[in-house]
Amino acid sequence: MSRDTLYVTNGNSNNISMFTIEAGGGLELVASVETPARPRGIVFTGGVAHVVNSGVPLVSTYRVGPGGELTPLGRAVQTDTDPFGIAASPHGDAVYVTSLEDKTVSAFPVRDDGTLAPATASVVVGDGSLSPRGVAVSTDGRYVFVGTGDPGDDRKGHLTTFAVGVEHRLERRSAVELGPAAFGVGVSPDGRFLYAACAGNDEIRPFRIGLGGRLLPLPVALAPDFPVAAEVSPDGRRLFVTSPALDGGASKGLWVFRIDVDGTLHAGSHTPTGNAPVWPAILPDGRRLYVSNEDTSGEVFGFDVAADGGLTPLPGSPFPAGGEFSQFQSAAVTFSRRSGDG
Repeated sequence: MSRDTLYVTNGNSNNISMFTIEAGGGLELVASVETPARPRGIVFTGGVAHVVNSGVPLVSTYRVGPGGELTPLGRAVQTDTDPFGIAASPHGDAVYVTSLEDKTVSAFPVRDDGTLAPATASVVVGDGSLSPRGVAVSTDGRYVFVGTGDPGDDRKGHLTTFAVGVEHRLERRSAVELGPAAFGVGVSPDGRFLYAACAGNDEIRPFRIGLGGRLLPLPVALAPDFPVAAEVSPDGRRLFVTSPALDGGASKGLWVFRIDVDGTLHAGSHTPTGNAPVWPAILPDGRRLYVSNEDTSGEVFGFDVAADGGLTPLPGSPFPAGGEFSQFQSAAVTFSRRSGDG
């Protein structure tokens, strides 16, 4: 029998909550694991979870058990100061982390036992004047994309393409200008398109990924107030964008954009998802979605996702998050099997 597990990092509580996703979509809190200070983003390489802890700064690593439980695995590795975004290679052989203070992106090789080796590369992004934030990896693992920009800073950000070389060393290839504060960076499952949420000017910037990882602009889509996440659905047909609406406007919530075959975006539905919605986690079959909140409410909102992208709240939603202040990249879903399954 298969099961899906939802993981939520809680920055104020210094823990990771683990939930079994029940048949009807409800969440059952099954365990909580303490972490180093200020856990933020969580990604997976095979049966191992990697969590970036912005208050230390470290990436801590955990073995994922057959029931989704997490067990600390080896020693955490040190990152550059104030780590923010984290991404894993699709091959499971490297993890990439951005640093707000040092203005870098670093590459950490994954050892055979799932632990991380010290960084083999730490590269300043752009001219070092703006903080790197969102980071994503191409579906073939050959390129890493990093967005820059700071909230409250009107200077334009950039989206930089790095080629991945020997020992995962990063070589700058190209860059395109973006609006201020490029937070979420999402790549479509077929590897053809990339989407960047620009929180500083309320835009989603779509791109076609060309030869050498070069980004070719597509028409800009207007977004709600302060877009944070830009997560593509597993079938590549929808883009899910969270908006905490810092000005308290009606745009706060989760927005669904339709993705055309040419990668362009069309605005769709809007659904309230708490006081400070920050990160969506989508089941592998695309049928359900959960949203964490970056506030002290300690809530996770859950939805059934219709074929047209429409969202219907799950019975019992919102669910307790098992902690508070879930931040950027704080929610993720894995699919596992119980012992004895084929």
